[in-house]
Amino acid sequence: MVDKVINIQNIAKSVSTGRRSEKLEILHGVSLAANVGEFLSIVGPSGSGKSTLLHCMSGLSKQTSGSVNILGIDPYKLRPAKSAVFRRTKVGFIFQSYNLLPALTAFDNIVLPLRLSRKKVDKAKIYQLLKSINFDANPDSFVSSLSGGERQKVAIARVLVSNCKVIFADEPTGALDSVSGKIIFGLLRDLTKQGVCVVMVTHDIEMAARTDRAITLRDGKLRKILNKPNAQELFEALSDEEK
Repeated sequence: MVDKVINIQNIAKSVSTGRRSEKLEILHGVSLAANVGEFLSIVGPSGSGKSTLLHCMSGLSKQTSGSVNILGIDPYKLRPAKSAVFRRTKVGFIFQSYNLLPALTAFDNIVLPLRLSRKKVDKAKIYQLLKSINFDANPDSFVSSLSGGERQKVAIARVLVSNCKVIFADEPTGALDSVSGKIIFGLLRDLTKQGVCVVMVTHDIEMAARTDRAITLRDGKLRKILNKPNAQELFEALSDEEK
């Protein structure tokens, strides 16, 4: 089995500013790798390129230059049909914007990947999962009627039931209360013990300090890599960058 499940090399990302041929470079030659069962956090100030990096390395937004490899595959070279299957079965995403289907209930949003993959849906197991993450709303409610925190829990539950190998999470606990946030973090940590690789963008230094490795990003550049970080190290690393 290949231990390295994510490998990106010299990733750069530019976007058009709308002014003739002018380009704004968001990422500048970022390289990093993540292994089986590793919990990697990406921290940095707002506008540092954290979410852009996550989207590039997860196969959602093609880089301007550099290479991306997930589970031995370049996701940007897959045909659309194979790309959809790859994302549905191998890679999980937790977005700040939830990315739920408003026409479906909370329960149906959660089990949609299972149904698309023609896998068995265990209703009792889904309800137990929702209970474990303090989801108090009716699972048969449409997501449009749910609060932001409840929608985030639905999005997280959808990933947790998919049995994927890699999870990319963009501020997964940002819309949650502190108790629910700790529960979700604990579930993600438990998944790494089962061999799942988790890459998480977060502003929460305390949470990043509980991951296996943290990288700090500023102005689209990777600044530091901290193995088994603690909160003080992260705080100092981020403070040093601001000087």
